Amino acid sequence: MRMSLLDVDDLDPELREGLTRWLAEGGDPNFYRLFGRLPERLKHFIRFYSSLVRRGLVEHRTKELVRLRLAQLNQCHY
Repeated sequence: MRMSLLDVDDLDPELREGLTRWLAEGGDPNFYRLFGRLPERLKHFIRFYSSLVRRGLVEHRTKELVRLRLAQLNQCHY
């Protein structure tokens, strides 16, 4: 079963604003469009995840390379 993606106009206004910033950084809108069905949970997840991705001692580029390698090892094509 596949879930349809929300139209960007149907997103919570706060999430729509976050999506605009995400797109400006080259992000994929589908994460927001899928999980935007649960706006409060997505907002909590974004606050949690952003601190892992954007802060810390390891530079962002290295974190991204690790994510890509893990996806490759797990044959994740997304």
